[in-house]
Amino acid sequence: MITGRFCTGNFQTMVEVVLPQFGDSSWSAGVELRRKILRQPLGLEFTPDELQSESDQTMVLLEDGGIVVAVAMVAPLDGSWAKIRQVAVDPSRQGSGLGRAVMAASEEYCVKLERREVVLHARETVVPFYLRIGYEPEGDRFVEVGIPHRRMVKHLK
Repeated sequence: MITGRFCTGNFQTMVEVVLPQFGDSSWSAGVELRRKILRQPLGLEFTPDELQSESDQTMVLLEDGGIVVAVAMVAPLDGSWAKIRQVAVDPSRQGSGLGRAVMAASEEYCVKLERREVVLHARETVVPFYLRIGYEPEGDRFVEVGIPHRRMVKHLK
């Protein structure tokens, strides 16, 4: 279990890292943030089967005063690989360092799982963010959920 706090950018506050259990109230709040930021703008909703398929993944949340402000999903893959997916930050807090903090917490969790290589599918609009935190593009651009993405990888220490 990650137990840590991150101080974020312009907000003079500390956020707590939480790894909720599948289906509990914090998990549901993380799903709602992902739905609002990542799915709703594309006209997509989560199906019960999609959510059930995540039961073997770990949700990494950042909470500020019990309110979910950032989320990422970590899925262990074969060998030393893990996939980080569905990263979202509350719009009112974007640009405050929470994206970097939720990625750092997710990477720390990957290391605890003995996963040293991370892959993600970045929407093309956020590739610069992932480049800044050490991810490298791999392969050609592709379309996922109707929008351009890049596969990106990072080797953890």
